Amino acid sequence: ALIREPAGGVDPEPTPENPNPKLTRLLNEFNNAEPGDKNGDVWDDFAHELFRATKEEDIKRRDLYDGSPLLNKGWSKGQVAICGDA
Repeated sequence: ALIREPAGGVDPEPTPENPNPKLTRLLNEFNNAEPGDKNGDVWDDFAHELFRATKEEDIKRRDLYDGSPLLNKGWSKGQVAICGDA
């Protein structure tokens, strides 16, 4: 799943009002009730069970960067080809 926002963001610190801000964010971003998430998708309750079973300190933020394709450089050289699934 992908949360569309600029890379380099920082998760909020826990507060007395919200001791689990990362969990709260996930539950809101991947909504399991109508009207769903920002894309209109309604996530399965099992996803929320997994989120709730995860400790706050084990929830990690990882930014993804999209690079330009290697089409102009080619995918193979001789008998060697680049392939993979990131």
